Amino acid sequence: MLKYLRMGNKRTKAIWLVVIVATVASFMLGFVAIAAFMHEGPKSSADVGSVNGRVITRVDYQNAIAEQRDAFVRQTGADPDAEEERALEMQAWRNVVTQRLVGQVARGLGLKASDQEVVLSLESAPPPALAAAPAFQTNGKFDPSKYVAALRDPNNNWAAFETQAREQLPLKKFQERIVASLKLSEPELREAFRDRYEKVAITVLQIPPSQQPNVAAPTDADVARAYATYKSRFAAGPRTQLEVLQVPMHFSAEEIRAAREQAQSLADRARRGEDFAQLAKDYSEGPGAAKGGEIPRVFQPHEFGQALETQMAALPKGGISNPVQDGPYFVVLKVLDRLPSPVATTPSLRVAQIAIRVRPSDTSRQQQYQAAKKIRDRAAQVGLGKAAAENGLATGRSAFYDYNNPPPQLAAAPAAAEWGLGARAGTVSPVYEDMSEFTIVQVAEQKAAGTPSATEIGDQLRQIAQVESRVQIAKPLADRAVQMIAGGQSLENAAKSLGVPPFAIAAMTRAQPDPRVANFPEVIGAAFAAPPGRILGPIRTLGGWSIVRVDSHSAPTQAAFDSTRAQITQDLMSRRQQRFFVGWLAEMRARTKVQDFRADLGM
Repeated sequence: MLKYLRMGNKRTKAIWLVVIVATVASFMLGFVAIAAFMHEGPKSSADVGSVNGRVITRVDYQNAIAEQRDAFVRQTGADPDAEEERALEMQAWRNVVTQRLVGQVARGLGLKASDQEVVLSLESAPPPALAAAPAFQTNGKFDPSKYVAALRDPNNNWAAFETQAREQLPLKKFQERIVASLKLSEPELREAFRDRYEKVAITVLQIPPSQQPNVAAPTDADVARAYATYKSRFAAGPRTQLEVLQVPMHFSAEEIRAAREQAQSLADRARRGEDFAQLAKDYSEGPGAAKGGEIPRVFQPHEFGQALETQMAALPKGGISNPVQDGPYFVVLKVLDRLPSPVATTPSLRVAQIAIRVRPSDTSRQQQYQAAKKIRDRAAQVGLGKAAAENGLATGRSAFYDYNNPPPQLAAAPAAAEWGLGARAGTVSPVYEDMSEFTIVQVAEQKAAGTPSATEIGDQLRQIAQVESRVQIAKPLADRAVQMIAGGQSLENAAKSLGVPPFAIAAMTRAQPDPRVANFPEVIGAAFAAPPGRILGPIRTLGGWSIVRVDSHSAPTQAAFDSTRAQITQDLMSRRQQRFFVGWLAEMRARTKVQDFRADLGM
């Protein structure tokens, strides 16, 4: 019901932008992946993991989290909520593992940092934590003069930052060495230029797939034909599928009552005139609390679910709802505005929220954790599905996923998804705890990079085969259009006779095709290959049949190439570097032993 209110806002999506920017700023390997997981106990209470035997200390990990959190706050202007905090922790772990891994390679190549290089690095590129420190700010901005003065003060101890710089400089040298080895040819550069600046204008008559009812289900032959035609579009990197057990956290009547009464008290205070936004800042544990609880989108009343739909529809602007329980929260909503909706008779609502979390006692939480751990230990012996069934529970399966596309059902437990990427098939994870449930996963299957089998994408293939059947049924209509055009009618008149309005695309490039044809490479390729005035088709696509008239075709000039050459070169090299690093890291993961002790330490 209200899950969006506590984890689906724009700030959650912004996490990935923030962590990517933060990572690239400090170290270019932003899209990274953790290597093979082997579950062993920590060597020291201060160690949270290791990479090829070299420990990751608790301090290392906490510093990495602090960097991610600082970057998030600078980007969003607010502190992360609980869901966002977990995503930041995951990215911090990825970063520190990657730095260890690449650092070992750099040192193996003899790359080191001299004392002078360490000093120059600190002078020219202050660490983000120092750049954001209030002591080095003037009018809210970093003040280089204050920073340089502090560097020259012999009473300041810079040992920790010198160590950090000494660790990172070999990584940067390794990166520079790799970048220098990557080249870009003149034909590649000109092809990228042409993709961006060559333009074509077209008019399209698009005949959609038939919508007639009772179309026969696709046969095995139809599915096989769809696989042969479209399998290359499903090519993917290494991916994992998990069996997932999520054990709900239980709350006592007293724990629920305490949270409900607090939420009701805050609702009453707001109704008596206290500022709702300030109450949200002071007490809310949901998204947007630091900005007064405002949710950055509009809602229709039905989106709040049955418990709130009628109440929210009736609330005036400024009205405040009664508390309603949503999982581990009690939520109070305030209507900030009522807006006419172009598609509904009921006005849309802009709202702010106060979310009060139901908190189990330490004793209750520990008892439930131990119960989940017993299931986990049993699963290691007999499998997660059987262990769950023995306890009256059921498991589900994630879709196949990779490092950049975690499974949605594990959004509240990203560490479980991260663990699964490196674990061996059949391995059972530790117990992961979030605010409302305990999560245990087992690696069900792993796939190597390449084209998936027909079985793996069977559902998608059947859908494609069904669409192909409907496209074929629409073929006579496309043939009629072609016949009318061949008989002397214009494309517009043929379209009018068929009752299918055409559309014109004034100008598009290969790099930025018009959204109406962006999913149909067959149309785009044919349009750019044909001269002006040529009528093409019917061209078969998954969107139906397209008949295309090329209205104009403009090629960019040599002067335009000369003026954009530097920018295009930079863009292409950045992408090539990223692809190279991702591929290189994938190879390194296969030979790297990464140990993660965080779950053992309750982190």
